[in-house]
Amino acid sequence: MICIKCGHKNPAGVNYCDSCGAILPKMTQAEMAPPAKVNERYMLLKDAGEKVRSGEWSVEEFISFLKNISAILSQKEQEIREIEIPSEAIAEFEEELNMGFSGIELYNQGISEMMLYAEDLNPEHLENGVEMIREGNERINEAMRINRENRRKLEEMYIDTSTLM
Repeated sequence: MICIKCGHKNPAGVNYCDSCGAILPKMTQAEMAPPAKVNERYMLLKDAGEKVRSGEWSVEEFISFLKNISAILSQKEQEIREIEIPSEAIAEFEEELNMGFSGIELYNQGISEMMLYAEDLNPEHLENGVEMIREGNERINEAMRINRENRRKLEEMYIDTSTLM
């Protein structure tokens, strides 16, 4: 794990930088790199809308599913918000954070919109909700792309500075 404060390359699984003592992000690069879970969750939500619309799922099953997914996403959001970023590095991560949190907000709005289907069985709630979630999915994937790019830059800076010594 590369320290975002000093650029030191730390072994996997450590919580603090061996060089400067800064708190390292809780998520490993491997966990952040593949957007498969984000895309998979989008497809699950889209499929759930189709299942309730077709009658394969009851409205109660659908709402239970949405509440479960919402709880998982809330936990993930809290974990992301708890990552400590040194104040001197905030500017470098601002675009990534803004993109990621706007994606999370769209996911939450989309789930809320889909839940409205239980009140009036209007399929527009499903369509609008899935569209919001799709947009949120794209933003989260973009935030993860930015994150990988930022980490690559940090690794390059570390390599460049280590060769100067």
